[in-house]
Amino acid sequence: MIHQVPIKSLPQEWLWCETWCSDESKAKAKTIDLCNNPKTKEPKLEAAIRIVPEWTDYDSEIQKLINRIRNEKTDRNPSHPKDEL
Repeated sequence: MIHQVPIKSLPQEWLWCETWCSDESKAKAKTIDLCNNPKTKEPKLEAAIRIVPEWTDYDSEIQKLINRIRNEKTDRNPSHPKDEL
């Protein structure tokens, strides 16, 4: 199968990764791969916060959405102590 389907590589700007790309090339990156850096063993969430400046804002916004959905679900289905018996 490998010999039948040609494998193409994307230009570096399409998939930037700190492990093999320069810091200067990050400004032109279209996507950022939060790959594991075998040299640092840094957890992905910590790397995301460091590499992607707006990550904290996105993470906070998503957490607010999760909390809102949980609250709406709780409001629609309030548990009654006598129902749990």
